[in-house]
Amino acid sequence: MIGHYLKISLRAIRKSPLLSLLNILGLSVGLGCFLVITLYLYQENTYEKGFSDYDKIYRIEEEFLGMGRSASSTPNLQYKLDEIPGVESYVRLNITADRSSWAALGEKKLRSPRVLKSTEGLFDVFDFKLAQGNAATALDGPHKVVLTKEYAQKLFDTEEVVGKTFQYQNEEVIVTGLLDATTYRSHLSFDFICSGLFNPSYADGRWWMIAGYLYVKMNGHLETQDINDRLDEIAKTYAYPVVNNSQLTKDEWLQSANKVQFFAKPIRDIHLKEDVEFEFSVNGDPQSRATLTIIGVFILIIAVINFMNLSTAKSSLRTKEIGVRKVMGTSRRGLVIQFLLESVLITLFSAIIGAGLSELFIFLLNQSLGEVISISIISYPSLGGLILLGVFLVGFLAGVYPAFYLSSVKMIPLLKGMKLGQVLNMGNARVLRNSLVVVQFAASSTLIIGVYFVYYQLQHIKQLDIGFDKEQVLVVPYTPQKDDDRSAIRNELLKILGVEAASFTSRMPAEHSANLLSIMLSAEETLTLDVFQADPHFADVLNLNVIKGAWFAEDQMQTDSLVVLNESAVNAIGLEGNPIGQVFGNYWRVVGVVENFFIDNYRTKVGPAIMAYDPKTPNQLAIKLNARSLADALPKLGATWDDLRGETLEFKFLDENFASVFAKEKQNGDAIIVFTVLAIFISCLGLFGLAAFASDQRQHEFGIRKVLGAKVRDIVHAFSLDFIKLVLLAFIVSIPIAIYGANLWLDTYANRIDLSVIGFLVAGVCAITIAFVTIAFQSLKAGRLNPVETLRNE
Repeated sequence: MIGHYLKISLRAIRKSPLLSLLNILGLSVGLGCFLVITLYLYQENTYEKGFSDYDKIYRIEEEFLGMGRSASSTPNLQYKLDEIPGVESYVRLNITADRSSWAALGEKKLRSPRVLKSTEGLFDVFDFKLAQGNAATALDGPHKVVLTKEYAQKLFDTEEVVGKTFQYQNEEVIVTGLLDATTYRSHLSFDFICSGLFNPSYADGRWWMIAGYLYVKMNGHLETQDINDRLDEIAKTYAYPVVNNSQLTKDEWLQSANKVQFFAKPIRDIHLKEDVEFEFSVNGDPQSRATLTIIGVFILIIAVINFMNLSTAKSSLRTKEIGVRKVMGTSRRGLVIQFLLESVLITLFSAIIGAGLSELFIFLLNQSLGEVISISIISYPSLGGLILLGVFLVGFLAGVYPAFYLSSVKMIPLLKGMKLGQVLNMGNARVLRNSLVVVQFAASSTLIIGVYFVYYQLQHIKQLDIGFDKEQVLVVPYTPQKDDDRSAIRNELLKILGVEAASFTSRMPAEHSANLLSIMLSAEETLTLDVFQADPHFADVLNLNVIKGAWFAEDQMQTDSLVVLNESAVNAIGLEGNPIGQVFGNYWRVVGVVENFFIDNYRTKVGPAIMAYDPKTPNQLAIKLNARSLADALPKLGATWDDLRGETLEFKFLDENFASVFAKEKQNGDAIIVFTVLAIFISCLGLFGLAAFASDQRQHEFGIRKVLGAKVRDIVHAFSLDFIKLVLLAFIVSIPIAIYGANLWLDTYANRIDLSVIGFLVAGVCAITIAFVTIAFQSLKAGRLNPVETLRNE
């Protein structure tokens, strides 16, 4: 029996090849896109699940004197964890990833490894799986490292590395373990783990500092809020007497700006929540996940509606078949099973193609953007069950109308040649199809409007005034040596034709640096500022605009209390009148004010920044080059650097920092644009199929119109107008949804564009044009019909 139903289903598909092809193609592309988005969101939600007890592991974060929530915390806290019942184990970690660090094996030297430095207890908290080595002893002494497989291959060209040694920061380290690969991701992203993190002993004064990341593993007896309550008690008992310098009580102090407070965050929330200060790395973006979720749902709705519309349209062409099969004794139940089976069969076929397309889309995505998605349906078979469930659900919904409605038609009128519309009230079906078209194009129009504003927001970002000149600025990692004379190095570099300025600094803009300074302005007010340790030539390299006072001079370098502020800092501190010479925080004296300049990202406003001199911290050398002499200057710089330092000149251009910052924003925008184009494509497939169906149904009408004198353009107008009306209605429906969604997305930017009427007009014209072009072929085909062919049987 099942074989009989399958045979008839395949015959029905072959009988209407165009509608069947459009049906399968639209649903396949829609499911492929939806699966890509679903896999990405699934991957985002599986961070940390590689650890067997991930739900018992917490990171202790700290809010320190108004600095905001920080991922790192005071070293003192680990010594008070025994006051929290249920703490099973703990570990302190740190991450080193600056461009001045390196690992070397013989002549091979790899810059900027991400090194996770750990105290004892790492493998007690995080059960990393080792492919080689013993977790119990891998980090139980100094100068021991555990490599990831990728870094082992990169450094040693093999994975057989246990017992081998290499140089890390001029020290010899020994490889004691090799991490096994995992399909799950973690916020703990690194190239290798190194033992021997400096772990200071307890001292009252260390409640004033934050350094390192503290992770605890609980035995599950306390909830997060209970842990936080215990941490509050620790803060009031130990930090309050040291840090508080006001008349506030312990509870009042814990509610004030100048407090020290600790929070336990489940590690599964670290990647999914907004970044806090001093993060290991950039975590997931909740706004991007929300945007992709909405787009994924829209695409699925569009694809399913498209499938349902074409399925019901195709079923309406099978009236004689229904009549004949009823005469031959087929029951209504048999017809219902037949139609539902056909619908599920097409959906299953589309799902198989869609799964293949999702793998192709993921491959193309990873090729162009790096490894964005590292999982697939193959690696997670459990997803196959959900997909199969979705197949039956979509197939059932699409087959409900023909199965239960068309199967109820009386057979004799159909066999006498009456049209289906004369036997059944087809107005309801037409209203259903038209309503679904409106919903489908409303979703597409919303995405078109969104794409318009996404594109112009990205253009707006590219044209923002960043407050300095980033072009032709070379950034060189700098590791101080014993006999270094920075003035002599700088003077030698300035002798090279094309070198305009050079400055030693700890930080450059757009580096995602966590270099912050918290200054107490009063007993109840604290200000956190971005810090740039800079020398007297930093402003010359970046061409910063000094609007009041002056930059540091050489004769001012004897003290680090003299600072330059940006405008935002002046306003935040509340320096009235002329800020030059004013003192704040009982220590810092302002010598200059610069115009606000870009610091880290496009999402937030330029915050307060302080430029101070610290001869110990510079780890970069910034060199301003003349664009006309760039090609000649680079080889000479390399030769001079080799003479001065005995090492190869490694560098990057400052505008690469901005390219990486903009690339993140552009990546989100490109994803929206690509998926919107695919959603429009699916909508157009459905509209094309419905136009073909309508053209076939109205052949006699158009034949009569032509006999009565209608021209081709009249037929085209009459045929197109019905569809254009639906698209126009869909666009009107989409406007309030698009306004809400666009404002929600744009509000994540400090510098955002305003919604404009022209954006909606352009999107509306695009939607109507796309719809008209889609049905143009069928419109012209209908207009050029020969009435002799269409009316010969009337």
